[in-house]
Amino acid sequence: MNIFGSRIMAALTTAFNVLALNTVLIIAALPVVTLPIAVNAATVALDRWRGEGEDRVVREFILALRSRPPLRTTALVGVPLAAIVIGVLEIRHFAGHTDPVSRIGLGLGLVALLITLTAVGYVFLLAADAGQADITQAGSTQADAGLPAAELWSLSARLAIRNLFATGPFFILEFAAAAALSVLDPALLFLGVPVVLLALLRRTAKFGLRRTRQPAAVSSRSIPGPR
Repeated sequence: MNIFGSRIMAALTTAFNVLALNTVLIIAALPVVTLPIAVNAATVALDRWRGEGEDRVVREFILALRSRPPLRTTALVGVPLAAIVIGVLEIRHFAGHTDPVSRIGLGLGLVALLITLTAVGYVFLLAADAGQADITQAGSTQADAGLPAAELWSLSARLAIRNLFATGPFFILEFAAAAALSVLDPALLFLGVPVVLLALLRRTAKFGLRRTRQPAAVSSRSIPGPR
């Protein structure tokens, strides 16, 4: 009975933390321009909660908002998010035409969007301190100081391409499911869809990082990838 009761309490705590973190994420992202900062702070809070057992998610979210440089965080996370929006708009444009040039543009746009969606999962993780700690364990010497934006995007793109068939389908499925649920019932956005999406992206990205990590004896470079 005690075990059953403890499991119920754990489930209730998890549900409360998801709703609480989801609420502060939505509030912080309401001005739209603050979306990258809010997403980064939520990712940090999730990592502290699921990775280190720190279940005061709202406190961790607020601390992350205060401690991360807003301009750098906006650049790190905001540019890939903007690239997704632009990619979707381009695909909608080319999809309305049947000439050969438009078909080529549609194909290239779909490939670019696929890689961008896959890379964004790594961007979210690596833009957070806990995610950069994974690179440190893999041999990077720049993670503690924080990767420059261009290098972080390049690393995320290499990870996306290297793991395209291993993690790409999961990233696409996660984004597609969240989008479908939000369209079917927008109220689900307030019931945890954004935080659940971030949690799934975080888990998939961590799997990708573990998959590409090489033993230090084999290579002293950071996560390898196509150049």
